[in-house]
Amino acid sequence: MELKMIKNILVTGGSGFIGSNLVDFLINQDYNVFVIDDLSTGLETNQNKKATYFKRDIIDFIDDADIIKRYLLDNKIDAVFHLAASADIFLSINYPEKVYKINLNASISILNACQDTHVKKFIFSSTSAVYGEPRILPVREDASTNPISPYGLSKLAFEQYLDFFTLNSSIDFLTFRFPNVYGFRQRSDLEGGVVAIFEEAMKKNHQIKIFGDGNQTRDWVDVSDIVNALYLGMLSNNKSEVINLGSGKQTSLLMLFKHLSHEFQYKQEPLFLDEREGDIKHMVMDTKRALKSINWEAKLTIEEGIKKLIKKEKN
Repeated sequence: MELKMIKNILVTGGSGFIGSNLVDFLINQDYNVFVIDDLSTGLETNQNKKATYFKRDIIDFIDDADIIKRYLLDNKIDAVFHLAASADIFLSINYPEKVYKINLNASISILNACQDTHVKKFIFSSTSAVYGEPRILPVREDASTNPISPYGLSKLAFEQYLDFFTLNSSIDFLTFRFPNVYGFRQRSDLEGGVVAIFEEAMKKNHQIKIFGDGNQTRDWVDVSDIVNALYLGMLSNNKSEVINLGSGKQTSLLMLFKHLSHEFQYKQEPLFLDEREGDIKHMVMDTKRALKSINWEAKLTIEEGIKKLIKKEKN
C-alpha cells in the first residue's frame, strides 16, 4: 500500500497507555489522527492537542452501527488501529459476559462499519494470552491456541472472526499479538502493568507483592518498540496476517524486581502470595515473522527500557 493512500487514521483506545503513544507518533508523522475513547482507563492528560477526540463507549456501536459509520465517513478514515479493549484478566474471569461484549461484539461492529465505509487498513491489537500456557518456547504464530482466561478467549474469538471476514473483504487486515508492554504512561493502578506497579511501590518504599514464586517469566517490550511495529504494519502490504511482537527473551518477575530495585536503590524483600487463576507461568514470543514481514524487532532490552522510562519521567 502506498503511503499517500493513508492520510486519516482512527485509533480506538487512543487515550490509553499504548494508544496515546501511538497517537503522538502518528501526529509527528503528519497524519490526521482521530480517537475514540470512553476514558474508562484512558486519561485526558494523555491526549494530543493536534488529534481529534470523540468520547464514546465502543459498546454503543453494537446496537447502533450508524454512530461508528458516521465517524468513519465524516473524517474520511483510511486506516483503523483497534486498541480499545477490556484487558483485565481477573475482570474477565468474574464478568466474562461484559468482557466479551467489549472485546468481541463491539469489535465486530467496528469491523463491519470499516467494510461498509471502505476503510483500507484494519490493525488489531491481540495478545499472547491467546496461546494459554505454551508447550514450546519461544511460541510461534502457528502454535496451538488454548487461552486460560475469558480475556484471552475473547481476543482469540475476534481473531477467528477476522479470519472469516477476510473471505469476502477488500480490507487489509493485520493482527499483532502483544507481549507484556511497559513504558511511558502505563498506569500503576490497573491490572497487568507490572513494571508500573513495581515502580510506583518502590518510589513510595512500599513492599512489592509477587503472586507465585516469582520465577514465572514474561516477554517485556517497551511501548516505543510496539508503536514502531504498529506503524510498520500500517505501511505494509500484508493482508490477513497474524504477527507476534516480543523481545525473544524471557525475564522472570524476580529478575524484573532486581533490575528495578537497582535503579531505585530499593532494599525491601518482596512479599510472596498465592498464584492467581488465569496467570500464565512462562511466555516468550518467537518474532521471526515480524522481522520477515514488517522488518521489525525490539530495539530496547528490559534494562535499557527501564532506564529510558525513568529518565523520561524525570523530564
